[in-house]
Amino acid sequence: MDRADYEDIAGQLRGLLIRLDDRLSSKDAALIAEFIDVGEPGLALEWMADQLSEYDQPLASDERVDMLALVERMQMKDRASRALASCPET
Repeated sequence: MDRADYEDIAGQLRGLLIRLDDRLSSKDAALIAEFIDVGEPGLALEWMADQLSEYDQPLASDERVDMLALVERMQMKDRASRALASCPET
């Protein structure tokens, strides 16, 4: 992944973090932000998906689509996809 690609993905992750702020603990949000800052966007997305699913947090369809688009773009395995599938719809 080149620098421009990374910056775009990091920006999308930060945007998701803001949108999902009311459904993530402050500790989890800080950890996800740290993962983004140190160049671990895949780990950030997996942690975000895991925490949302662990606490049965609902996702709007556009939030789910945006997260799954990042999973696809980063060519991640399906761990995050499985976690997101267990999140209820809003």
